[in-house]
Amino acid sequence: MTVLISGSSTLANVLQLISLIIVFVIMLVAVYYTTRWLAKSGVIQPRTENISIVETYRVAPNRHIQIVKIGTKYVAIGVGKEEIAYLTELEEDSLHFKPVPDMNETPSFKDILKKLQKK
Repeated sequence: MTVLISGSSTLANVLQLISLIIVFVIMLVAVYYTTRWLAKSGVIQPRTENISIVETYRVAPNRHIQIVKIGTKYVAIGVGKEEIAYLTELEEDSLHFKPVPDMNETPSFKDILKKLQKK
């Protein structure tokens, strides 16, 4: 009797493993085709080197002013929920850019500890 129970238990485990493998393969196929569909649909925008948002300022809920760099020109635009309005072109000299910290330089532990002790 104990042999039959252990045998059916092993068979049940094997069937459960096979069913999990089948579900896993079905999920992989679904993810593959969903990713291909998203790539073709244009929902995910490709990165560009000629257009970038430099700064965004929120004026009201769902209303923003953005400085956009297009090529070598800077343009101020108003962005709403359903519309985008051209405001003006900006000169690069009139903009103030904060220096971008170098991400490769990591501060030493001693510097971080000194900053924390000051606070």
